[in-house]
Amino acid sequence: MARLARSEVFKADKVGVYHAFNRTCRRSWLHGVDPLTGVDHSHRRAWFQERMKFLSQHLCLDILAFAIMSNHWHCVIRNRPDLVRKLTDRQVVIRWLSLLSPRGGRKKQGEEIAESEIEAILSQPQVVAELRGRLSDISWFVRLMCQTVARRCNIEDECTGRFFENRFDLNKLEDEADVLACMAYVDLNPIRSGMVDSLDAADANVSIAERLRGLDDEPVDSASWLAPLELASEVDGQPVVVANDLAAEEIERRRQALSEQMGCLPMSLEAYQRLLLHLAIESRPELQANSTLTADQLRSPVWKDGRPVDLESLLARTQPLKRRCNASISSHACRAIRERAARSSGATPHGPPVPT
Repeated sequence: MARLARSEVFKADKVGVYHAFNRTCRRSWLHGVDPLTGVDHSHRRAWFQERMKFLSQHLCLDILAFAIMSNHWHCVIRNRPDLVRKLTDRQVVIRWLSLLSPRGGRKKQGEEIAESEIEAILSQPQVVAELRGRLSDISWFVRLMCQTVARRCNIEDECTGRFFENRFDLNKLEDEADVLACMAYVDLNPIRSGMVDSLDAADANVSIAERLRGLDDEPVDSASWLAPLELASEVDGQPVVVANDLAAEEIERRRQALSEQMGCLPMSLEAYQRLLLHLAIESRPELQANSTLTADQLRSPVWKDGRPVDLESLLARTQPLKRRCNASISSHACRAIRERAARSSGATPHGPPVPT
């Protein structure tokens, strides 16, 4: 069946939540540990996260969830045309020039923008209108993120050519249940793949780990770019700001920034964490032996919006995501895994490709 046109999926003038997904060429582990060559590209996952953070601070988009894996990435994004409409023309131009500049000499992000650059664009109303639309366009977000990272990876590999196999997939999440199912699917990617065994693993580039790290004693960094999990109703209608050791001025700045953000779900972070643990055990029963899990976390029901979550219904909603986002590793990587396992055991490699 033919894929829907992007214009039929993405409605630029309406606030909506979408799931974006893409993978590398030939599904190779171009930002992970390549089983064929043994080369470790895991540091590239941090490049994705850094770029995502930078773009979210200038574009009018909310990052609800993300997962950056060894050969693919996921992101749950909400476009915010309502915020774009509040910006003046000058603010639109400054935001855009903070991302890209026609001056080739400015190579460092954050360098001061020349007044002549701003005035040159302000004198072209049609260009300003086009830039205004781009600020809440998910396609431009993905383009600016992937092009920069792909170029950086190609420079490191001393090669040219495509880094991602196709244009990214984008699917609209129609209701709150879809958002919950998709966020849970994305946040559990590292655990489901066997990359890590806990939600807050230090080497996992995933949104739930960022949220849980924010509960530690160190200053919260993700609060400035990752959308708060709880809806306003879960926190008495007040924006969530984790103070830690932040100065009063910084707390107020973050509170004002969060006042324009929307929450993700009508449930607390604690309830969402417990829900993910239940779902993780469904896919990997051996995790029940983890000594950090408590009886309360494993047995008590998870509540959302005043009602217990139906885990079976939630799992059913994730099935289409698994079919659409099947990003198994390529055959040459599977052969390398079998050969390496055979050498370590002294056996002869045989059998079908290793499933993921």
